[in-house]
Order: sequence, then C-alpha cells, then structure tokens
Amino acid sequence: MRGALALLTAALLLPAAAAAQGLPDTLTLEAALGIAQDYNPSLRRAVVQADASGADVRAGFGAFLPTLNANLGFSGSRTSTSTGTDTTGQAIKLPQPISFRNSNSTQSLSGQWTLFNGFENINNYKASRAGADASAAGVDVAGTAVAAELTRRFYDALQARRLIEVEEALLDVSRRQLDATERLFRVAARTEVDVLGAQVQLAQQEQALARARGDALKARVSLAEQIGIGDWSAFEVTGELPAEIDPSALDVDSLVQVAMGRNPRIGQRQAEAAEADYTATATKGRRWPVLSANASIGRSEGERSYGALLDFNPTDNSVNFGLTVRWPLFTGFQTSQAVTRASANAEVARETLREESLRLEREVRNAYTDLVTAYRRLVLAQRSVELSRRRLAMAQEQYEQGTIGFTDFQQIVTQSSQEARAWLQAQLEYTRAGVTLQELLGQIARAW
Repeated sequence: MRGALALLTAALLLPAAAAAQGLPDTLTLEAALGIAQDYNPSLRRAVVQADASGADVRAGFGAFLPTLNANLGFSGSRTSTSTGTDTTGQAIKLPQPISFRNSNSTQSLSGQWTLFNGFENINNYKASRAGADASAAGVDVAGTAVAAELTRRFYDALQARRLIEVEEALLDVSRRQLDATERLFRVAARTEVDVLGAQVQLAQQEQALARARGDALKARVSLAEQIGIGDWSAFEVTGELPAEIDPSALDVDSLVQVAMGRNPRIGQRQAEAAEADYTATATKGRRWPVLSANASIGRSEGERSYGALLDFNPTDNSVNFGLTVRWPLFTGFQTSQAVTRASANAEVARETLREESLRLEREVRNAYTDLVTAYRRLVLAQRSVELSRRRLAMAQEQYEQGTIGFTDFQQIVTQSSQEARAWLQAQLEYTRAGVTLQELLGQIARAW
C-alpha cells in the first residue's frame, strides 16, 4: 500500500520550485506556486497573523521577569494668605497678604517581581506557545488550500487549452466534410440539402471553437486571481496532466491515518486545544495566593522657593524593599466565572478537534471514492475515444467515396466530438480528484 501511495503521490504532485521572478509569457505549475507565495492574499494574511503571534510568546515569557518603572517629577506651588493667628491662637487680619512658594524634585526607580502566582505565569506562557503553534499551523492550512486550489485551476486552464486543440481538429473535420460534400454534389452524388447541412455543421463547430477559446481565457483569469496578480490573462499555461495511476491498490483506512497525522487542519485544532487547556489551568491558578517582591530607590528635594524645579540632582535619597502576599479570598465570584468560562472553552476546543477529525475522515473516504470512480470513468472514456477516432477515420473515408450517406456520417462526427470532449473532462475530473485527496493527506505540492 505504501508503494502505491508513493506512486500516486509522485504522479499527482510536481516538485516545488523557487518563486518565479517577473511575469513569464508561459506559466508552469511550479512558477505559479512560487508567484502565489508572494502575492496570494489569503496566504499573506495568514503569514501576518502568525508573525503577530510571536508578540504573545514574548509577552508570556515576560511574565517571569520583574517589572521596572522609572519616575521623574517636578512640582511647584504658590499660596497667598491675608489671615493669621495671634499669640493666643485667635485668627487676625494681616495688614499685608503673605505669599509662600514651594517646589519639589523627585526621582525614583521601582520594581516588582512575582515569585509565585499559582503557576499562572507558567501556564500562560505555555498557552502563548501553543497559540503560536496554532498560528503556524494556520499558515500551513492556508498554504495547502491555496496550493490545492491553484493546482486545480492550473489544470483547468491546461485542459481548456487542450480543448481548443480538439475543437480545431473537429473544425478541420467539418471543413473536409464540406469539401467532400460539395465535390460529391457536383457529380450528383449528394443533394443540396447535404451541402447546407455540412455548412451548418461547419458553422456550429466554429461556434464551439470560439466558446472553447472564451472558456480558456476565463480559466487563465481565474488562475491569475488565485495566484494573486489580478487580471493577467496574456500568459499561456504549459505542462502535462499527471500520470494516470489506478488508485484501487490504496487502502482507505491507511489513507485516513496518514491524513490524521499530516493534515494541517488537525495540527491547528490540536494546538488550539492545547492553548485552551493551558489557559484553563492558568485561570485556576488565580485561586492561589500571590507572592511578590518589590523594591525602590529614590531621590528628592524640597525648597521654600522655586529652586527645586528642574533640579536633576536632588540630595535626599531613600531605599525601600519588601515582600507582599496577596490572597484573593472573595472576588465577587469573578474568579469562579473566569475558571468556568476557561474550562468550557477548553472542552469546546477538544470537541472541535474531535469534530475536525470526524470531518476529515469523511472527506478522505469520499475523496478516495471520487478518485476511484473518476479513474474508472477515465478508462472507459479513453477506450471510447479511441474507438470513436477509428470509426470517424473509417467513416470519413467512406463518405468521401460516397459509400455512406450524409446523415449517417453526421451522426458519427457528432458522437466522436462528444467522446473527445468527454475524455478531456474525464481526465480533468480524475486530476482534480487526485489533487483533492492529496490536499486532505497533507501532501499537496507547494513552493514554500
């Protein structure tokens, strides 16, 4: 089974390459993936969010370090009074108001260090690390989704180009049919109705070719959108569809196990569940007493004038230090509320992980079924198109010789056209099904 899986992986996925420089006239899948790394908005948004999570990790680690505060202050005041007291303590009116001026200069450096807080800081740090892991997994989720959708659109554009080639070949058949009909009409082997029918068939095929060219243009525009470069439809896609590998040799249960271990969606949910668990444990630590140490040094000076203003070298100094124990005995049920909510969030995260696992298993099993079905349809379509080509070649020769009628030949041409288009569609469906399965297995090719 492992050998078959490796063969399928090698067939469906192309090796990643470095990001392309500039906008090439012909675009390969590797170049498209490389350009999308720099331009796709979904991927860029996920990268920015992951980079921001690094600040949470630094903040979590900072909880182990003391906090420091520096203060520098200057103050001044002026008061004026027109009353006083005599020797007996009675208030008297002064003949002239008296003014008082005061100023102060203070400088201090203080710090506080939490020695113990019920392991809240430790668990908060672990939660921030788990959150960063979830953000990193989010980048993988976005990258896998972008690469898978880009790969599908690339193959859509590639098949749209191949459909143009098929329609051009069918147009050549219609022209030859018209030429043969007109030649036979001149020798009275065909009627004017047959000539008109051949002309109608040629016009219809020209319309089909024009429609195929329009669809190819829209496919390239859709691909350009996924790359993230706007309406860049002047390029041409180049490459081949993956080789056709029979997936029936794969074991679907083993595929499910591979997906559980490699799909980034599971990794993201696991990290989110771990973050919620650490956060819940940290919240429970609020019920423990908090032991902290504090210390400060300071300088100050006060004068009965404005002389202390802007004095950067005050003469008085002080040193303070101590230990503080704070135990939140009752907080109006706020701690209980926070613990209950955090525990509920942790349970929700675990159930979300289980839900994601169930969803992924369903998607893998369905994708495997779709791939097997698409391969069987492809084999049948390939056999049908080969038979139709041989039948069309024989019928065309017979028609030019005048041995079969116009109506019979027209039916053969129409059926051959349908078989050719169905074969291209079957190839595309098989390729898209393979890309979807590889995306779920976490094995989609990326250039980053």
